[in-house]
Amino acid sequence: MRHGRLLGRGTAVVGVVVALLAATGCSGLPGGKERNGGLAYEPQRLSMERADVLYRRSADKIEEVAGIRHDADASQPWRMECEGVDHGYRIHNLWFLTGPPKGELREAMDRLHRVLPKRGWKAYRYARAHSKARQLQLDVEEMTRHHTAVIELILPSTYRHPSKWEKNDPDSIQISMDSPCYVDPEYDAPYG
Repeated sequence: MRHGRLLGRGTAVVGVVVALLAATGCSGLPGGKERNGGLAYEPQRLSMERADVLYRRSADKIEEVAGIRHDADASQPWRMECEGVDHGYRIHNLWFLTGPPKGELREAMDRLHRVLPKRGWKAYRYARAHSKARQLQLDVEEMTRHHTAVIELILPSTYRHPSKWEKNDPDSIQISMDSPCYVDPEYDAPYG
């Protein structure tokens, strides 16, 4: 994967995967929610550069297990503020694996579901999404670094009534990944 350097001060809306962090209770401490901006764990002190390296390793592992030659979307991970945590930030990215036919993409999803748990990831969900398209969705967490990912099989070529945008989208695997909240005195919130 070619994630390059993080974009320092971007902001974004955090997806469903953040709920997984709270649900897992990563390093949960009694009273931690009151002390850590509502988090169920104590944020680790980690430099932005080190967090970038760990994030890229987890993202690379997902792509390695997918085991398909692909064109990866060129988007780069970015940092965003952990609300209520001084100098708190997390890393997020959304990217697509495109190129292979839908059969290979389905096999890659099954492989991710089967192999990621053998490589230190916990699978929380592997089922059809609650959306109009009902695409296959895999929710996972890396149990050492606590990166969470929602991995979806997006197959617009199979939709009964695709929108004009969906008709132009290639079949793909979409990956949305978040890090836990980290603390680095070098990080200043973009608007804070």
